[in-house]
Amino acid sequence: MARPLDILKFWLGRLGKPGAIGAALIVASLAWNAAVVRQDEAALAHQLVKNEQARLAADARRAEAATEAVAGIDGQPALAPAAAAALRRLFDTAARNKLELSQGEYRLSVVKDAGLQRYQLSLPVGGGYPEIRAFVAQALNADPALALSGIQLRRDRIEATDLEGLLNFTLYLEPGA
Repeated sequence: MARPLDILKFWLGRLGKPGAIGAALIVASLAWNAAVVRQDEAALAHQLVKNEQARLAADARRAEAATEAVAGIDGQPALAPAAAAALRRLFDTAARNKLELSQGEYRLSVVKDAGLQRYQLSLPVGGGYPEIRAFVAQALNADPALALSGIQLRRDRIEATDLEGLLNFTLYLEPGA
């Protein structure tokens, strides 16, 4: 039976100096892959799981805020089903645009001459200008009964990319909707 040292000498003789260097590089790259790359892949997979858990928790918080708004909080009446559906669409549109809407306020009033209910929604928002603009455009396009009645945006520093703002929407619905 051949000894490992004899086998190594045989292959080094056949490969020559360039082949031996190449073989050494292959062995070194396999060792690097096993020692470093695999560990980095495991760390990356762990970080991806943590990020997904954080995203799911944020989605749960948004859903809870929307549910609280639907059920009525702080002495406010519960939202009508059509208003609740419109509010859910707003929160979903914000999530698609990677914006976080803080819990806002709403007021219900009746427009007697027109026979309409008017919900005035004030929603704090934070994010980049392109995302806020896209959110407002998509929200208005998705719901013809929704109108933007006011928008306030500010940033802490001129070079900051994130804005804080307050979006005031008005939702017009038929009574009983």
